[in-house]
Amino acid sequence: MKALAIRKYLEKNYGECKHDTRQMEYACKVLSKELKTTPKSVFLFMVENEPIEGCHTHSYGFNTREGRGIKDYFQSLYNDLDLTKN
Repeated sequence: MKALAIRKYLEKNYGECKHDTRQMEYACKVLSKELKTTPKSVFLFMVENEPIEGCHTHSYGFNTREGRGIKDYFQSLYNDLDLTKN
């Protein structure tokens, strides 16, 4: 997903966007390549807690160890990347 699409989705569904959408876009792209899925699947997992097809992210409605690891890795990518330096 592109940063603009992320912003529009968050504003439409939550009224505002307080996140850096460029960093979210980057984290979604990196994770989607590693998980062999789409950036949109990663985004929906992070925002809406929807399962990622092909990954064991949920069990009985709760995040599995793999799901929590994906969330932690996403957070690390989101926080460590500083696009303003470029």
